[in-house]
Amino acid sequence: MKTDWINIALASDDNYAQHVSVVMASVLLNTKHRNRIRFFLLSDTIDNNKIMLLQETVSSLGAKLVIININNCEFNNVYLSGHVSKAAYFRLKLADILPFDVHKIIYLDVDLLVFEDIVEVWETNIYNKPIAAVPDYGIMASARLMKQKATVIGFGEEDIYFNSGVLIIDVDQWREKAFAQQVLNLVETTQLPHHDQDALNKVFINNWYALPLKWNVIPPVFCLFTKILFSIKFRQAAIIAKKNPAIFHYAGRYKPWEFGKKNGFNDKYYDYLRETSFKDVKMPQPSKNMRGKSLLRQTLRIKLADIWCKIFG
Repeated sequence: MKTDWINIALASDDNYAQHVSVVMASVLLNTKHRNRIRFFLLSDTIDNNKIMLLQETVSSLGAKLVIININNCEFNNVYLSGHVSKAAYFRLKLADILPFDVHKIIYLDVDLLVFEDIVEVWETNIYNKPIAAVPDYGIMASARLMKQKATVIGFGEEDIYFNSGVLIIDVDQWREKAFAQQVLNLVETTQLPHHDQDALNKVFINNWYALPLKWNVIPPVFCLFTKILFSIKFRQAAIIAKKNPAIFHYAGRYKPWEFGKKNGFNDKYYDYLRETSFKDVKMPQPSKNMRGKSLLRQTLRIKLADIWCKIFG
């Protein structure tokens, strides 16, 4: 009998393999449909031993993992800066490299945790749009950043900007209309501040479906940055998503593996790590650039946001 697969894609180089396992464990430990989950990992020279640990993690939790090796030379001309590596662009090739039995796929960044059943996202009707995503309140609530988007990608005042860390992709439409090449042309010829996320927003302007905010809760939302907190337009939806996140996305500088376990910040990352074959790795794992990062400051932000939730929620 043919399996009715739920397809999920991730992309990683060797440095992030452990974090891929944590994302996959969080997906599988929060779904009733493990035997239908089929992960596609776009790999940039991930070590064979780590591949084995990834396969062990997924098989022990009752799902399937397909490894697709990517030639990163195809991305020699893309704009890189900060923490963004070539692996961040691999998703743009999904429609070209996935098997032809894959017509739809969920894409997940590898610095997030899934807390609810991913099937809810899979079964979302995106009304024939080529892509679905979550609005990015961190950018939309910033007059400075929206002005930047008007300049670099032609956004108007009423246009909605999305975060590209969680996507539903209509693979058939991407194949038919060559969307990947449109996005690649932009990232190869323009130094966009938010890299392929900007390019995706430009290509799909007014042609994407908005998922509920809870499916990609980013730091400006879970910390309730003042630009969101004091915005009538964004505050209430942000508070609701913060209280019940379906996906907690550590976008930005503070990654959960960089610090020791701290309740309310990264304890769930450690909990899911224990369920993987990477459970014996040395932790924490500070990045090369920890300058200006303070766990105390970050936890205070989160606690203060919790207080604001009680006041405004």
